[in-house]
Amino acid sequence: MFRRRQSNRYPSIPKRPLFRGRSRRDTIHLPASTLKRSSVIRPQAHNLHNAERPAMKVPRRAAPRRRSLAMALTNALLACGIAFFWPAAMGTVEHSRNQIWGIDKQDVKLSLAEYLRDNRLPESLPLASLPDKTARVHYNVDIDLQAAITAELEKYRPDYGVVVAMDAESGRILAMADIRRDGQPHENLALRASYPAASVFKTVTAAAAIDLGKADADTVLPYNGKTTTLYKKNVFNHRNNKWTRHRTLEDSFSRSVNTVFARLGIYTVGGDKLLEYSERFRFNQPLDADIPVQTSTIELDPTEEWSVAETASGYTRGTNISPVHGALLAATVINDGVMPAPRLVDAITDEYGIILFESDPGEATRIISADAAEEMRKLMQETVRRGSASKPFRGFSKRFKNIEVGGKTGSLTGFHPEGRYDWFVGYASDGTRKIAFAALCINKEYWYVKSAYLARRLIENYFDPAG
Repeated sequence: MFRRRQSNRYPSIPKRPLFRGRSRRDTIHLPASTLKRSSVIRPQAHNLHNAERPAMKVPRRAAPRRRSLAMALTNALLACGIAFFWPAAMGTVEHSRNQIWGIDKQDVKLSLAEYLRDNRLPESLPLASLPDKTARVHYNVDIDLQAAITAELEKYRPDYGVVVAMDAESGRILAMADIRRDGQPHENLALRASYPAASVFKTVTAAAAIDLGKADADTVLPYNGKTTTLYKKNVFNHRNNKWTRHRTLEDSFSRSVNTVFARLGIYTVGGDKLLEYSERFRFNQPLDADIPVQTSTIELDPTEEWSVAETASGYTRGTNISPVHGALLAATVINDGVMPAPRLVDAITDEYGIILFESDPGEATRIISADAAEEMRKLMQETVRRGSASKPFRGFSKRFKNIEVGGKTGSLTGFHPEGRYDWFVGYASDGTRKIAFAALCINKEYWYVKSAYLARRLIENYFDPAG
């Protein structure tokens, strides 16, 4: 059995900065298109976990006195965003840079891969296309948020823990932190897709039913049995009786009722459409990311009703997801049904501050309609107000009255790594800023902290860092 940890067993660890780079309070702000071409940006920290070295002062370096006419002309053209000697179709500064320097997102992704898997963020990258240049990397990471969530993970120290946060509109990755309780070196847990999605997948099932116009938040769905069980007799042979419960979709989602979502998948959405919407939400599809995220997978036979029932309810280990992808599910809901492309890198410059590569926001993809996304927010808000995440968020609305928060919990035993998986994916918005996140804790014997509580602390720090 799982037992709760004594609250005073591990004292709080003070917050410490993990990055030297962009902060919400920094005067320098990327995207790099806003930078002066002669400016030099501070390089970033080396390690996602241990970056306590003092900030390195980078002197402003004067350009060499003697430059070739060609180099001077190239820099002038870049500064003005002009490339008159290339084809007219190259109408953007970003495209021109790619043509000049030969760097694209795939190059950046491949160059970063070995570092990220080891939880490192390099200050500079070796780029095959520019062997003679020092390529400095500037990240989208919010150093305050990264430090705060890492401190929370170190305070509670679950057997395995990982949190990812991103700007829900642009896909900029603001924080990506993980931990192993035993302190052993490990690959970046945020990039793996070996974790059962569990009831987080109910987000896809509900979105499909609503987007197809076959249900809304107020649709009443009767069921028999417990909320946490899934029996064939309750799915295939439902009979209304005095023990039958009649709950709305909003209520069933917030309480994560397995039988309701199994029946919703079979009789309302249907196997073929459930598979279609799964792929829309990027299951079995690579993400358009600049980081090496494993592809989330789903094993679904749309012609076999029990396969549909298990998948729709999340009561299966055949559906696996990465934390980065989990945050994208929530981002789609708060972003009016549009899924952004996750981006860690903002820009790459040379030692003089000249921009060699500027991150392309990628192609945001319409997954569900804006109206369907609005209905989904009702379901996810109810999860926080009165559903399965209500205890960790108790008292939150008194302090943060103007912050809209929604989410979905998930829980299932898994084996890669072995333990009890506890998910919370969600979003928060103050009407101007929108963040999406995924928190996952994997526990072997004891409960150390709930993922929903880690998410709450993330939200509190983001919207009130001084609190």
